[in-house]
Amino acid sequence: MSSTSLVRVVTGHGIIPRTHWLERLLTIFDVRRTRIDLARLTDAQLQDIGVTRAQVEQELARAAWDIPAGWKGRR
Repeated sequence: MSSTSLVRVVTGHGIIPRTHWLERLLTIFDVRRTRIDLARLTDAQLQDIGVTRAQVEQELARAAWDIPAGWKGRR
């Protein structure tokens, strides 16, 4: 396990080690929360960031473990 994965802040209560499976699980939760936030944006807000409602619907249809390519390998 790398030292960077041992020094990850998970809660406001300090630093706890994150094993590989825990890292993946927390990433899945992050992705789900991000997708929910995206779904709550208005059409005007989506237009501001260059995303269409159809793209949002397509993203929401993805499985929770289907992580965007840009997120893989991020630490």
